[in-house]
Amino acid sequence: MEKKLKLPVSEVFYSIQGEGQTMGIPAVFLRLGGCNILCQSESWICDTIEVWRKSKALPFEEVLGEEYEKLLLNHKVHLVVTGGEPLIHQKIIVEFLKYFHQKHKKYPIIEVETNGTIIPNEDMLGWVDYWNVSPKLSNAGAQNTKEVRINPKALSSFQSKFSNTIFKFVIEKESDFDEVIDDYGHHISMDQVVLMPAGSSQEELLRTRLLVAELCRKHQIRYSERLHVVIWNQKTGV
Repeated sequence: MEKKLKLPVSEVFYSIQGEGQTMGIPAVFLRLGGCNILCQSESWICDTIEVWRKSKALPFEEVLGEEYEKLLLNHKVHLVVTGGEPLIHQKIIVEFLKYFHQKHKKYPIIEVETNGTIIPNEDMLGWVDYWNVSPKLSNAGAQNTKEVRINPKALSSFQSKFSNTIFKFVIEKESDFDEVIDDYGHHISMDQVVLMPAGSSQEELLRTRLLVAELCRKHQIRYSERLHVVIWNQKTGV
């Protein structure tokens, strides 16, 4: 008997996209387990770590279910594949998307959220409509050296998809923006850069939002809110 393919699913939920270039769009979030980087510093830790560290291998027919599949057949709703770092599973993601297409004879608008350290294969590039790339700065923790968090070849592969890629940086203090310029400025186009305030709670956002908004005004860079935090605070799965 042929072995069923499975995805390592941490959670699936219906919400609105809270960040980046499609902020505000209704979306089904498919969060996969595992990550190749651990973001943890003295002041903050990855806000989804407790979720993506736990996952269950599910056969394709159990990943979304009828309710979410029906939502995704309406192109007003996006499928956001996130993590952790989903591209560590990109081969099986492609197989899942093929399964969805074969089942429904159509497929949803697809976004992928990635840290930009893994080169997407050609199959993956062909399926994705929007790339939300979130490269890490030193504020992600001392363990994430430049060699760990910066992969020029991977960044270049996303850069080639200019019209549908953003590079979103989490900013906690003004010197973080200096890092964006110094560490990434020669790898990516600043026209694709989006700045977002650091903060996994509404209280933390109050401390960083104004700083980031002023940086965006000064340097003519797009600002991204964290709508899920603004609306639901620290609650996950919404």
